[in-house]
Amino acid sequence: MKSSDRIMNGWQLICFSCLSAPLAMVGFAVVSFVPTFYAIDMGLGLAVVGAVFMFGRFFDVFTDPLIGALSDRTGGRRGPRVPWMLVSFPGVLLFTWLLLSPPDSIGPVYLFCVVSGYLLFITAFDVPYSSIGLEISPNVHERSVLAGTKAIFQILGALVASLVPVIIGAQMGVSLGTVALVFMMATPVAMVAFLIWTPQNTYRVAQPHPSLWGAWRNCLRQSAFRKLMIAFFAVQAANAMTVGLLVLFATHVLQAQALVGQMFLMLLLATAFFVPVWILLSRKIGKRRTWMSAILICAVVLAASYSVGAGDTLLMQAICVGLGACMTCDAVLPTSMLADIVAQDETDSGHPRAASYLALKNAASKMAFVAPMGVAFPIVGLTGFDKSGANAPETFGVLLFFFAGLPCLLRIAVAAYLWRKLEDRVVDAPAT
Repeated sequence: MKSSDRIMNGWQLICFSCLSAPLAMVGFAVVSFVPTFYAIDMGLGLAVVGAVFMFGRFFDVFTDPLIGALSDRTGGRRGPRVPWMLVSFPGVLLFTWLLLSPPDSIGPVYLFCVVSGYLLFITAFDVPYSSIGLEISPNVHERSVLAGTKAIFQILGALVASLVPVIIGAQMGVSLGTVALVFMMATPVAMVAFLIWTPQNTYRVAQPHPSLWGAWRNCLRQSAFRKLMIAFFAVQAANAMTVGLLVLFATHVLQAQALVGQMFLMLLLATAFFVPVWILLSRKIGKRRTWMSAILICAVVLAASYSVGAGDTLLMQAICVGLGACMTCDAVLPTSMLADIVAQDETDSGHPRAASYLALKNAASKMAFVAPMGVAFPIVGLTGFDKSGANAPETFGVLLFFFAGLPCLLRIAVAAYLWRKLEDRVVDAPAT
């Protein structure tokens, strides 16, 4: 098969990507709503919830690479990925339900156990699934199309999660329970479509295969991969802080709690609209330059948050649109760039390594989640944050710093790093 070949038609792209919608729906709820729900509505406190989620992400740092390396070694009639997806699927359904629809009275132990189970099973399912998207196509531009199509379905899933509180107009606990119910109904249907219509990609594993440590070391030896992960980690940390604190920002700075769902809706609609824009631009000026442009534009948008005050709804809506437009580039292009790196390495080595690469990328992404949960939430709590709204200006200043100030600085630093360190020829091989 030549590198110019494209192997998926429109229907196959949809059937591969649709499974990401319910996964993203829950993932968005976990990042945006669940921490505040357990901390405020369930009364566990910001510090406790931050500590539990921080531990969960540290746990992922070990499980992601392990599952990725094991998936690369798994045999089966349908290749190394599908067996992991089938085995982990029941656990994904169970722990998602327990996390989003908890009993009325729970404590930190319940949250710790459920978060740990959810993260373990979602990793065992999603790492093999997403690895297929990295390795299935030999065509450079089709990799961007694959990443973009998957991103669109992820946005649709996140849109559902953000719309549920607006549509049903209920408390957050009821809204999360509704998200859980939709997930339980939609995911099996999407799984069946994926299994029936996604093209098979069965590797014949070369022998001898590297050890687990050898597989990770081989990935980390790749200079382009290391540079990409440094930039990706910093941008994800910036995004995690902004999205993770959006509910608190809209409630206590904008003073418009009823508009929280609308803010997320504006953000996600902009995300969906700009997916093809970034893909087309990347074909014109290259993936690296396109991502750098989005990073710098987002920094400008974040700086505008310092002008938001009580009742500045139009300004906040404009900020949400700008954030959504840029964050979609943060999702699509690094994935496409990683696929380019993986394809070259697998050609050179003769081994399937997509899951190992993706797992290391996921570990970086999940570690970035520590930023709001393990740093921002506890520090905001230590300033004497009062959920009733009676907060000192210094408290709002700390909240604003983690929502916009620090993410803005991180983005500027990443843009400079990409300009100096990552070469176009590594991630912008021309599609033929």
